[in-house]
Amino acid sequence: MSRRRPPHIELRRPVYIGCEGASEVGYAGFLQDLIRDANLPVHLHVDELGPGTGDPLSRIEMAVHRLKLLQRKRGAPAERFALLDFDQAERDPRRADRTRKLAADNGITILWQRPCFEAVLLRHLEGKAANRPPDTPGAIKALEKEWPEYKKTMTRANLARRIDRDAVLRAAGVEAELQTLLRCIGVL
Repeated sequence: MSRRRPPHIELRRPVYIGCEGASEVGYAGFLQDLIRDANLPVHLHVDELGPGTGDPLSRIEMAVHRLKLLQRKRGAPAERFALLDFDQAERDPRRADRTRKLAADNGITILWQRPCFEAVLLRHLEGKAANRPPDTPGAIKALEKEWPEYKKTMTRANLARRIDRDAVLRAAGVEAELQTLLRCIGVL
C-alpha cells in the first residue's frame, strides 16, 4: 500500500504594510483581495500605525518596533512599506528627514500620499489620475464631489464598490511609489 503525499501548498511571501490609519488599512485589505483574486503567492501583513502616534516619524518608529517584535516571534517580512500622508511631513522638514533615514535604515519604503490618502484615492477614479489637490481639505472636497458616498475610513468592501484593479493601475500610472508596491506584490 502506498502512502499518499500531502498536496503541495505553496508558501506565500509576506510583505509588511504599515498604515497610517484605518483608511489605509482598508486599502491594503483591498490590495490583498486583488492578490487573492489573481492567485498570487503573497500575503500582506497589514499593521495600523496610527493609534498612539502623531506624525510620520512616530509612525515609522512604531513600525520599526512592531517589525522587531515580529522578528522575535516568527520573522519579519523582508519587503516593507509604509503608507504615510505627505502633508504631515511638510510641517516639520527635520522630522521628515529623520523619518526617511529611519525608514531607509530599516528597509521600509515609504509611499508618500501627496498630500493625503484621499488625494491618492481620487487619482484612482476615471479621468482624475492627474488631479493634484493642493491640500487635504481640497483633496477631501474633490473626492466627495466625484464620490458622494465616500466616508473617511472606508472598508475594503466599500472601496471595492467603486474601485477595481484597473483603478489601482490608473493611480499607479501617476504614483511611482505605488508602482513599487504593486510590482513587489505582483499586481503590476
